[in-house]
Amino acid sequence: MSVVLYLNGNLYTMDAAQPRAQAMAIDEASGRILAVGSNDEVRRVGGQHKELIDLRGKTVLPGFIDSHIHLLHTAHRTHEIDGANCHSEEEVAALVRERAAQTPKGNWILGGHWHRHNWSDDSFPTRASLDAAAPEHPVALWSNDGHVVWVNSLALQLAGITAETPEPATGAILRDGSGEPTGLLQEEGATSLISRIIKPHDVATNRILIERVLAELRRCGITTIHDIEGEDSLQLFQELRDQGRLDMRVQMILPRQMLPQLRAYGIKNEDNDLLRVSGIKIFADGTLGSQTAAMLDSFEGNPGNYGILNLPEQEMKATVKDAAAMNLMVAIHAIGDRAARVALNSIEYAQRVLAEEGKNADAASRLRYRLEHVQLIANEDLERMRRLGVVASVQPYHAIADRDLAERYWGKRHRHAYAYRTIHEMGIPISLGSDSPVETFDPLTILYSATTRRDPSVERPAWLPDQALPIVDALWGYTLGSAYAGAEEQHKGSLTAGKLGDAVVLREDILSTPQEKMPENGVQATILGGKVIYGLV
Repeated sequence: MSVVLYLNGNLYTMDAAQPRAQAMAIDEASGRILAVGSNDEVRRVGGQHKELIDLRGKTVLPGFIDSHIHLLHTAHRTHEIDGANCHSEEEVAALVRERAAQTPKGNWILGGHWHRHNWSDDSFPTRASLDAAAPEHPVALWSNDGHVVWVNSLALQLAGITAETPEPATGAILRDGSGEPTGLLQEEGATSLISRIIKPHDVATNRILIERVLAELRRCGITTIHDIEGEDSLQLFQELRDQGRLDMRVQMILPRQMLPQLRAYGIKNEDNDLLRVSGIKIFADGTLGSQTAAMLDSFEGNPGNYGILNLPEQEMKATVKDAAAMNLMVAIHAIGDRAARVALNSIEYAQRVLAEEGKNADAASRLRYRLEHVQLIANEDLERMRRLGVVASVQPYHAIADRDLAERYWGKRHRHAYAYRTIHEMGIPISLGSDSPVETFDPLTILYSATTRRDPSVERPAWLPDQALPIVDALWGYTLGSAYAGAEEQHKGSLTAGKLGDAVVLREDILSTPQEKMPENGVQATILGGKVIYGLV
């Protein structure tokens, strides 16, 4: 037995039965923790065949679990046009013009991350500027939140989108006064008209890009991700796993459209801890910035705009029930309060029907129903979340990135938005993630935002500081809370004997370091199954 002893550390275990410890022993063969305790206690368990690593007083936590990330999309961001730092439509168009000069005619120019609310004129852009920049290339640029695509005339032509194209049931084609498409498409019903005709990146390019991002995740102390993407990503992870190159634990949450395929072929989770297909993702609505989040009351200053519900309620109910019957996690994107209500209606319906059908109680107890984002939700629906056992999967950096938009588009309602502390104190399970590439995936920056309601790079007062999470609760959400959200709390999320030996080593004590220094508390090492996969201890 090959045992690694980690001694002389400051371990915050996230295990209520033993919150603090000095050392741990991990069996490299199984990747599981054999013992946690004092140096002497751990030495006695270690046996004779062991490696000793002196932590020299550094702080050790369970490995961070990002419960909401889009990894392949994050990887593509490094390879495509990035308009995140542009301050006008013209600046984005200039990037397109540069790329067009380097791209064979007829090839797609892709990218995005433009954020019109960062522009001096925050009106929606149009195809005219892209037509001037790249008249011989189809162009598709997704907004920062990924719910709007901005295209040029050639892309509209290739997609067959004209003034006569009917309005999608679950999306919008923005049009000018004469009914012609302006070049802006909102939500899946409309954006899919473009995405389905774009030739995807080749597999070799995807593999190179995704391995680069995985290395960055390891440098940040992340040991598990819940990747919310499709079949292309799943196949890449399968290939990396089979080649022994996947130094990350991955739970795949696949699009709801793949549910028939999953039913037909069964869930083929392998007998290892690296890759699982755990659930499906449903988009209930759009986003705040695009004013497509589904609202109970219209957007401030925009009477009659209640956003877009991306799936009729009856269809959502049937989808949630079918997925739950297959023991699949159900993760529902819900940003507006109406979307949250419809999502909870669907979850409550599924739970009731499956109970009436006599579904195995033990299997039902391991099911996880999740609302993703939970940016605005009515008080009575928060209470329903608690009663139904629904997980709040939140991304704390959104709260500081969206503060101006929330005040502008939700008016007084913003005071009840991003209510993480209220959610946690009500006893609703909470998990933390990044939503990368929309925001940063650095856990220390996200933890800072969660506990201060501030952006570390901007000098501004805290936003709704009463909703800041205490650091211990935020750490719980990034470790055991996220493990629970993935129905894996028996295997990870705390440094406990019998669980997987995944951990992160920090330079400073995160509980005693001043909050403003938290983003600078560098990750010294990342440990997966007892093996150091980044850094030196």
